[in-house]
Amino acid sequence: MQILRAMLLGLIQGFSEFMPVSSSGNLFFFSNLFNIEAYTLSFDILMHTACLGALIFIYFRDLRAMSENLTSHFNKMVAAGIAPAFVLSVIFQTKIDGFFLSSKAIGLCFIFTGAVLFYETMYSPGKKKFKNMNIKDALIIGAFQAVGCIPAVSRTGMAVCGSLQRGFNGKTALKYAYIMSIPAMLGRIFADLMMIYNNTDSAVVDVFGAIPMILGFIMAFGASVVAIRLMQRIAARGKFRPFAYYLWAMGIITLIDMLALNRIF
Repeated sequence: MQILRAMLLGLIQGFSEFMPVSSSGNLFFFSNLFNIEAYTLSFDILMHTACLGALIFIYFRDLRAMSENLTSHFNKMVAAGIAPAFVLSVIFQTKIDGFFLSSKAIGLCFIFTGAVLFYETMYSPGKKKFKNMNIKDALIIGAFQAVGCIPAVSRTGMAVCGSLQRGFNGKTALKYAYIMSIPAMLGRIFADLMMIYNNTDSAVVDVFGAIPMILGFIMAFGASVVAIRLMQRIAARGKFRPFAYYLWAMGIITLIDMLALNRIF
């Protein structure tokens, strides 16, 4: 049973991390739906490492080019783009997580993300590419991404919407969102490692065991690769709107259950 639970969480993490549907919100929802015990910091680190590994695997050439020319225009735009989310997460992330995950706002956050996706995809994607990006573009897109620090608000979705709002094409919007997510993943892994270092209680001891965790890692890595490739095809056609319908459904179900049924939460 532990193997199936770990693999299921890995599958959910991998797909939802790279689709504009919020990995934190989906994990919260499905963990409660399937009555899966909240996974621990060690498992959390493993899942984010798997997702990060998949991202590096897919975009290895781009990342190598970035490392070979640290002062390139693209690197400067990435640095500017991640600044708003970095500042917000460093100062407020703990308080944000504590408030939203302990309240009934998760459903509203799903609906909000869907509304932004729906609005920003009302028109065809623009034609701007990376070479056309300036500091103003990067900061505005970064501000969109910073909203994704709220649980159940998709960081990828917000960054993509910010790029679409600034007139960039779908492929550029998605690639920029993914590259900007790398520092966020590294930050999350580092923060969890520091929590383990500073705590020795049972909250940081894994509940799955070695084999389930390894299989969970493999599932998360494989699902991440599939999700990225699928999203690249979707971005090429600019067909992001179906994700809005999914998020609205998730939000409505979550709100109804939290406010009246109490069958899931």
